[in-house]
Amino acid sequence: MRVENWHPESLDEMIEGASIERLVKGAEAVADEARRLCPVGTKSRPIYKKGPYAGKEWTARDAGQLKKSIRVVKKKSKSGKPLMRRRDVRVYAGNYLAYYASIVEHGGKAFMRTALQNARSKILNALKGE
Repeated sequence: MRVENWHPESLDEMIEGASIERLVKGAEAVADEARRLCPVGTKSRPIYKKGPYAGKEWTARDAGQLKKSIRVVKKKSKSGKPLMRRRDVRVYAGNYLAYYASIVEHGGKAFMRTALQNARSKILNALKGE
């Protein structure tokens, strides 16, 4: 049997797009669990007014800033288009205002690693398309 005019490469983009959406769904499950487990401080403070770091925005503390910084990111190429071939989806915690995410994670209150372990079944369901 011979199949003519069959171009499987034309389906690659559609299939990869669907797989990336499944990866995003799985990553969102991890991010949701990380937000649930993330420790939230009770005190906020303004930007330092004195000292060597006076006026630096990152010296301020906002209760819940670390929790707000948890996000899912689809990596993009330099041209701004998604990296379809790499299927690169990540979950990040922390930013320039919540630079202490790694300190919290590795300092005894692991919320990202625990979130990954707790969300395994949701990730598998997302990858299966359920």
